[in-house]
Amino acid sequence: MEDGRGVEIGFHPFIVEVEQVRTNQINSDSPVRIAFWTLGCRLNQYDTEGMRTLLTAEIPVQVVPWDSDADVYVLNSCTVTGKADQECRRLARQVKRKHPGSKVVVAGCYAQTQPDQLQDIPEVDGIVGNTAKDGIVEWLPEIMSGTGKIVKVAEFTPQVVFTSPQIDEFQGRSRAFVKVQDGCNLRCAYCLIWRARGPARSRPLSDVLAQLATLTARGYREVVLAGVHLGGYGRDLSNRTGLHDLLRSVLTTFPALRVRLSSIHPNEITPELLSLWPEFPHLRPHLHISLQSGADSILERMKRPYRSKAARRAVMEIARTIPYCGIGADLIVGFPGETRRDFAESADLVQSLPFSYLHVFRFSARPGTPAAELPGRVHPETVSARSAILRDIAARKQRIFTERLCGQWREAVVEAACDQPNWHHGTTDNYANVRILGHWQEGSLVRCRLEKRITGNLLAGLVQAVDEPQQPGVEASAQGQERPRP
Repeated sequence: MEDGRGVEIGFHPFIVEVEQVRTNQINSDSPVRIAFWTLGCRLNQYDTEGMRTLLTAEIPVQVVPWDSDADVYVLNSCTVTGKADQECRRLARQVKRKHPGSKVVVAGCYAQTQPDQLQDIPEVDGIVGNTAKDGIVEWLPEIMSGTGKIVKVAEFTPQVVFTSPQIDEFQGRSRAFVKVQDGCNLRCAYCLIWRARGPARSRPLSDVLAQLATLTARGYREVVLAGVHLGGYGRDLSNRTGLHDLLRSVLTTFPALRVRLSSIHPNEITPELLSLWPEFPHLRPHLHISLQSGADSILERMKRPYRSKAARRAVMEIARTIPYCGIGADLIVGFPGETRRDFAESADLVQSLPFSYLHVFRFSARPGTPAAELPGRVHPETVSARSAILRDIAARKQRIFTERLCGQWREAVVEAACDQPNWHHGTTDNYANVRILGHWQEGSLVRCRLEKRITGNLLAGLVQAVDEPQQPGVEASAQGQERPRP
C-alpha cells in the first residue's frame, strides 16, 4: 500500500493498433490491436507505459479508446488486496464476453504471485508475471498464435537488478510517475509485494535524471518519484546514494520541475530529508506516510520496522518544517489480534496528529503470508464499525485542513474537465482537491486563489498561468496556457 493516496484501484486504459511488420511471427493480414488496462499503484502505471514504450520501439502503434475492439487485452494487475484480485478476474471475464475472439492476458503482480489461480479461469489466455512483462515484444506473437494458455512466470533471482525502459509519456495523465526503486526486503506479515516484485533494487541516479529529461522535454511540469520501498532507495547501490542524495540531484538539475514523493515509512523521515523542503520551493509540500497502525502491539505483529513513537515524531517534524504540508497515511483495520484497546490507540494517534487525509483499508488475508495464518480474526461487523470511525476522523481532518487553505494562493496542476462547463478538477501543491475556473489545457501548471470549500473540494475563482522557462516540446499560447506540440 505504497501509493501516494494509499493504494488506489485506479484505471489507466488505452489501446494500441499495431501495424503488421512481422508476418512470420503474427499471421494476420490486418493490424493487430492491443488494449492495456492498469489496476493499482503508480508503479503499475509506470510499468504499463514501459510495456507500451518497448512495443512502440519495435512496432508503430496508435492509441485508441479502451472499449474498442482489440485482438489482445492486457490487464496489468494488482494483488495488494483480495478486492484487487477480484476486480482483475471480473475485468478478464467481462472483456472476454464482449470480445470472445480476442486474447486476454493478465500481467503483473497477481500473475506473479498466484498464477495457478489464474490458470483455472477459462477466459484468461495468457499469464505474464513481473519477471516477464518487459518481454512483451517476444510474448505478444506467442499469445497471438497460441492455441493453449501461455504462462510466463519465473521466480526473481537474488541478483536481480533494476531495469526499465525510458518512457516518453503517460497516456491520459496530467503528471508523470517515475519509478526510482522496485522490490522490497522487509517481508511485512500481511504483504505479498516481496514475492510480486522481488528483492529491493534501486535505479541508478544517471538513469533517473535521463528519464526526467525525457519527460520534461515532453512538457510534463510535475513528476512523482515512486518506489515500493522508496525510503530504502540506494541501499543496494555501490556508492550508497540515499533518497536524500537522489532528491537533491533531481531538484538541482531540474529547477523548474515540480517534484513530489510517493509513500514513505515514518522511520525514514530524517532531518536530512526534511531539510530539502525549505531549500527547494519546487519540492511539493506533501508526504504520504505508510503507517498501517498506531498500536505498537499490532505494528510488532505486522513486522513493521517502526513503532508509534517514531510515527508521531515524524509527522510532527513534517508539520513543523513544512508549512501547510499535506500529510496522508494508510491504515489497516482488523489485522488479526486487533483488540478494542489496539484500535483505540490507533484512532487516538491519528486523531492527535495533523493529517490532512487518511486511507483506510480492511485487512485482506493474502495467501502465502504469515498474517493469513494468524489467529484472532476480527469479526467483519467490528471491522466495518472501526473503519467507519477512522473514516469519520479522516473527513474531519480533511475539512479542517482545506478550510485553513481558504484565502491562500496555491499552485495546482490542472486535471480532467468537470461536468460543469468551464471548470476543471485540479490538485494543489499540498495535495488538496480543487476546482479551477477557466479554459486550461490538462497538465497545465497554474496559480490559483482558493476561495471556499464546497462538498470536499476547494473552489478557485482567480487563476493565473505559472510562467516557467520553457522546456523543449512545449509552446505557450497568447493566454499563457501550455499546449504540447503535436
